[in-house]
Parts: sequence; structure tokens; C-alpha cells
Amino acid sequence: MTNSVPDILKQLDDLNKQSGIDVFVPSLQRTVKFKALNLLQQKELLKSSIEETLTKLTFITSFYNIIQENILESLNINQFYIFDRTAIALALRSASLDSKYTIEDNVYDLNTLISAIPNITIDQNVVRGSIEYQNLTIELEVPRLNVDREISNSVLTKFKAAKTEDIKTVVSELFIHEVLKYIRSVTFKSETDTNTVEFSTLKIDSKLAVAEKFPTTVTGQILEFIKKYRDFENQYTKLGESNIEIDGSFFAI
Repeated sequence: MTNSVPDILKQLDDLNKQSGIDVFVPSLQRTVKFKALNLLQQKELLKSSIEETLTKLTFITSFYNIIQENILESLNINQFYIFDRTAIALALRSASLDSKYTIEDNVYDLNTLISAIPNITIDQNVVRGSIEYQNLTIELEVPRLNVDREISNSVLTKFKAAKTEDIKTVVSELFIHEVLKYIRSVTFKSETDTNTVEFSTLKIDSKLAVAEKFPTTVTGQILEFIKKYRDFENQYTKLGESNIEIDGSFFAI
């Protein structure tokens, strides 16, 4: 008999790997093996549900780390889209904690929702888009997981550093930061030159500096693209007449 804590921890980790969960990842159009959630991970997710304003931002970071830790295949999760995160969250919550979910006293089986995910058609016009405005072209794309995490962390850092009287200003920045997540590149054509900026190469402050110069007409078109995407994503979370909010509170049972 052994009484070694490191040995027990390793055995538990091996057990989690052996009892992997098959999760259908929409953008890959196949199942991927994940470890089940453990108690520590559930605790971290529940912590992110305590403060409503920060819930989504904290959850994005926490769940990114969980996907990275629990995936059992050698895949680059930074190639996953945010709708893949939704599918993964549903599967891990159902398999690791409880498949039953209650909305307004109605009890639903999450497995019914999960089994329908492979049949959801991914329209590339929803995933990617382009805006033309005079000499300006903006390429749009639904955020990958790393883009969503990076920008969310930027806002979260500002929240934590802000004084009480500055919180409203930080909250107002949520809007423009959300817009940033969907921008792939910005191209401006002049009579003599074409200048393209890939947003993946820019720091957050530079992204903000560019986006803040957009005419409201352009911003409106970006928001239309985001709305179209969210209508698509709602297919993954619709139960009855309601939609599940995928955040830290979703993992409370």
C-alpha cells in the first residue's frame, strides 16, 4: 500500500484521461476526447459567476484554461471558434456534473441539445464577412478562443485596476472591445497605395486606436455581423423558448 499524495494525484489524473468524454467540436465536424471536469475546475468556474458584471470575462479565461487542460488530443485550441466553446461547455457540464438543467421550473435534458449539435449547419457567411466603405475594407471573423481570451483579459485587467468612480467608464469600453474581437484585418486604399493591417499582429491598444476611428456606419455593419452570428450560436443553446447562458453559473448544480 502506498500513502504518497503525488502518486494518488497521478493516478487520479490517469483515471480522468482513461474515462475521456467524446465532445463534438463543430468547426472540426468530429468528436474530440476531453477529460471530465474535476472539482477544482468546477470551483474555478463557480467563482467566475459571483460578480455579474465580470462573469462572462472571467469565465472566458477560466474555461479556456480548462479546454487546454482537459483536451486529450494534440490539437491547437486557438483554432477553435467561440461556438466550439459552447458545444464543449455543454458536453462537459452534462457528462461531468449533471445532464439535467432547469429554466424557470422546467427541467430539460442537456443530452437532447448536445445530440443535435452535429446537425447544425455552419454557414461560412456567418463565420466570416467583409465590409466595404469608400476606400476602407474590413475583414470580419467570429473570434477564435485565443482572441476572445486576450481581449476579455484586457477588459478584466482594467476592471480590477479601476477605482470605483471609474467603473462606468470601463463598462462602456466593453462595447468597443466586443467589436474588436470580430475584426481580422483593415485595409485602406489610396490612389497610390494599399495599406493592410492584420489585427492578430497588433497589441490591444493599437487595435482600439484603429477601431475608434471607424465611422458609425461601419460600426453599425459590424454589429449587424455580430447579431447574425449570435442568432446562429443560439441554435446551440436553445431549450424550449429560452436560451442557456453559458457562463460560470451554468456549472452550478
